[in-house]
Amino acid sequence: MKRNKTVVLVTAIGTITATAIIQKLLEEQERFYIIGADINPANQIVSSKDVDEFYVFPSSVKNQDQYRDFVLAFCKEHEVEYLFPVIDEEVVDYANHRKEFEGIGVKLCIPNDRLINICHYKDVFANWIEENIPEIAIKTYTDISVIKEDDLPIFVKPIEGRASNGCRKISNVTELQEIENPYIYIYQRYHEGEIVTVDIIRNAIHNQMQMLQRKELLRNKNGCGIAIETIEDKRLEDYCIKLAEKLDLHGVVNAEFFVNSNEIKIIEINPRFSAGSMFTCMSGCNLVKNMIHIVDGESCEFGKVSIGKHFARRYETYEL
Repeated sequence: MKRNKTVVLVTAIGTITATAIIQKLLEEQERFYIIGADINPANQIVSSKDVDEFYVFPSSVKNQDQYRDFVLAFCKEHEVEYLFPVIDEEVVDYANHRKEFEGIGVKLCIPNDRLINICHYKDVFANWIEENIPEIAIKTYTDISVIKEDDLPIFVKPIEGRASNGCRKISNVTELQEIENPYIYIYQRYHEGEIVTVDIIRNAIHNQMQMLQRKELLRNKNGCGIAIETIEDKRLEDYCIKLAEKLDLHGVVNAEFFVNSNEIKIIEINPRFSAGSMFTCMSGCNLVKNMIHIVDGESCEFGKVSIGKHFARRYETYEL
């Protein structure tokens, strides 16, 4: 089916992240034909009203091989040119099969493969940070058996996790002993401090980079910022530049930090668009438009980002 617009597929459009991507694509609706997909039906997804076509997709995590084959066939049938995946498992799987998508003319709007495979796996990333930028590394215990009572509290998170699922503070030995399947987690020293997330976009081909730092004032249990303030911390900027260069970032990622007056510790890097992407776009850094420039091999168009601004989300009700 030939259309007179460029076809863009956005998956998991019931998420905050995908909603932001769609909103920015709609600003160029004369150029883009937007197809949205989700595991839930249209009458449960408000963003289904914003796209040109909507489809129910199977789960991206239950059987990744079958799901990838499904998406490849879909993209070929619908002549998709750009694909924005936002689910972590989807991102890492596509990175490992990039050539299959490129072979049918699909440009993946995800960062470079090496970065994805380092940052997606929390144990790999913890080791990488310790080796490359140890001053911002959080102490990580190699095995649950080496953790002593004096080490508590610690923080536990799945090696392959998203949206803070399965993350929790362990305060005593009893809680530590009750952990089921201990080998699917990493164990780190418990830290507190202001949480600052940084959306980073880097065009490695044209040597361009921009970032927006967001201090999270309110945060839900899934780690999504509800109210934020845009800030500018030179220490964070320097670390983000170093991270981007060492990981050879080419695309968009989100880094999370604990920030105190005397130290900065990195929590993780999410190798994808973040749930706070709209905050960054509204602050003057259009992540979506520039991601397309990057995958097209073009220069980015960076505006001036606004510092000291406050943004907040609210729930709204729609009839579907």
